[in-house]
Amino acid sequence: MKKFLFATAIVLTLGACQTTNQGLGTIVGGAAGGLLGNTIGKGSGNTAATIGGTLLGAIAGSAVGQSMDSQHQAPAYNYGQPTYPTVYNYGSQECSNIIDQSVRNSCERGVVERQRAEQRERERRAYNCSRYGRCY
Repeated sequence: MKKFLFATAIVLTLGACQTTNQGLGTIVGGAAGGLLGNTIGKGSGNTAATIGGTLLGAIAGSAVGQSMDSQHQAPAYNYGQPTYPTVYNYGSQECSNIIDQSVRNSCERGVVERQRAEQRERERRAYNCSRYGRCY
């Protein structure tokens, strides 16, 4: 029993820094498995049963904790990928067929203004989703 308590104390000490459910599940599962193995094992097989129970409990606890972590992750929202590069595309394909330079410049300014408005709308949606939970 002293071996088990010592092993449990070491596992809890080493795992104290774990902040995920997977880490906590590993620690709790290992401790529970070690206790069960120590209870079941008799005579010279007691140590082997304790070690085996600790390992199996840690594996099972880790799997349970990992599934709990994956359930609690925030959903990923996709607000649409921009169809333009980060630097505004002043030589856009929409205006490339216009011959008159002043008209082409006006066209490109309109494209940039539209892209900026679309970006502001995406940012507004992302803000409302994160701030108020209004995700649409």
